[in-house]
Amino acid sequence: MALAAKAREYHSLYPSLTLPECSVWHMVFENPNAPRDDKVVFVDGITHKEMQSCRFGELRTLSKRLAYGLLHRTSLGQDDVILAFSPNAFLYPAFVQATQAANLCVTLANASYLVSELTHHIRDSGAKVLVVGQGVLPIALEAAAECGIPRTDVYVLEDDYVGEQKSVWSLMGPEALEPKKLSPAEARQRTAFMCYSSGTTGRAKGVESTHFNITSVILQTIASEPRAYTRRERWLAILPLYHIYGAMFFMFLSPYCSAITYILPKFDPIIWLSTIEKHQITSAHIVPPIALFLAQHPLVTKYNLRSVGSWGSGAAPLSLEIATRVAERTGVPVRSGYGMSETTCVVSGAPGANAKPGTVGGLVPNLQARLVPVSEKDLVENGGDGRGELWLRGPQIMKGYWRNPAADRDAFGDDQEGMGQDRWMRTGDVCVFDEDGDMFVVDRVKELIKYKGFQVPPADLEDLLSKHPDVADVAVIGVELKEQATEAPRAYIVAKPHAHAPTLHAALAGWVASRVADHKKLRGGVRIVDSIPKSESGKILRKVLREQAKAEDLAAGAKAKL
Repeated sequence: MALAAKAREYHSLYPSLTLPECSVWHMVFENPNAPRDDKVVFVDGITHKEMQSCRFGELRTLSKRLAYGLLHRTSLGQDDVILAFSPNAFLYPAFVQATQAANLCVTLANASYLVSELTHHIRDSGAKVLVVGQGVLPIALEAAAECGIPRTDVYVLEDDYVGEQKSVWSLMGPEALEPKKLSPAEARQRTAFMCYSSGTTGRAKGVESTHFNITSVILQTIASEPRAYTRRERWLAILPLYHIYGAMFFMFLSPYCSAITYILPKFDPIIWLSTIEKHQITSAHIVPPIALFLAQHPLVTKYNLRSVGSWGSGAAPLSLEIATRVAERTGVPVRSGYGMSETTCVVSGAPGANAKPGTVGGLVPNLQARLVPVSEKDLVENGGDGRGELWLRGPQIMKGYWRNPAADRDAFGDDQEGMGQDRWMRTGDVCVFDEDGDMFVVDRVKELIKYKGFQVPPADLEDLLSKHPDVADVAVIGVELKEQATEAPRAYIVAKPHAHAPTLHAALAGWVASRVADHKKLRGGVRIVDSIPKSESGKILRKVLREQAKAEDLAAGAKAKL
């Protein structure tokens, strides 16, 4: 607390907003400026067919009819948890809106999960019913069986599915549920959905986003750049809808501001570029690996991308070099932002036309920040730059971690009174503000690795690798893959005496790949070492390993040039 007392405090430079205290569903569908019922809000980006589009009035009706079915034709009751496990799909947003109409808590699972990871998510969240994409149905059925969930409580998201399971849309009848209006206290308290995050460390845990969190972020985001959120907007949803970035922008913000959103299942360069050109997409939300593609790939120059007003980059840090190259090559500026699941996606953003190089922009309205020195040497002395760990307080701060008081203590420290939005939350990122109120992320306290925007907790991989019969000790860190504009996990291994060292690298990489989701694979490599650097208390000295990794990669690069 001594260091916290020496923190610098910052406030948003935007005027404060009066924020709604209502349900997400009522915010989207019953606000005075809601779109006309005949306004198209979602389009299947693959088929582009008229029949595969959804108008605002249809979205409202679908959500109310399915909400009735969820509450009257399944085992679910209000306040229960329902789990979505699917890649991007045309009907994903409509399903999520139905859960909000029914006042259910929906938890969004990563579609690349293997059985063990999905099993953890189901058990931890307490989900009673699963709604899954047909492509991942076998994984879902196996995980459901592990958790004791009957097959009859596993539904398929697609409405054209043919098979033994039922489509979730078969639950609809002629009846429509009239969504319950929430009191201000309920809006602040009731959890609307849960993405899963590793926080500053540890295994993935549920992040409780309340109705008030979500409705606040909708208005905070629009207020930070009003020109980017008009009824003329045409968006392209390539970011995963189960990720907080995709969930907030494409399932809640998009219909609220009357944008037309084209939904694609995954990033395919030709389909993505041709969709931008054909449908005159005005805003493309991207992550650093897609920015790298825009900066380098020869395909990009074959398409007219001038309809795009800005490239909105988030989920992971984007280098200044790549952002500059994208802007020069496409003629479209890159607008970087900062956020996390625990802040319901949004903390700061830089307006595209005026984006300052390297910044993630200024704080959105109604948000406060502190920069707390990480150690005594970081204290501001003799004109220092004032850097420190970013602590945040504001309406978008999560309620807390689902049924995990220990994780709450890590996030909020001694500030345990009240709701999340009333407490200071530690982000684990080291930042600095300039004289204009723009924020720069300069380092991290937390141990998380970010692979293409997805979190990889080193502890998960270390725990797995420690179970291998040839591993005596292990440490995992993130290393930069410049050619992919991302971090990736690298394992440092102390081998047992009997291990066959020449083949151990490849054997361990393959062994891990067969047991984890795609984003957790050891793309940064495996290194065999004599010992793992540790403190006197036994804590892994990751900073030492990161410096060692930089030296290794620098030497490898120099050797490659010879």
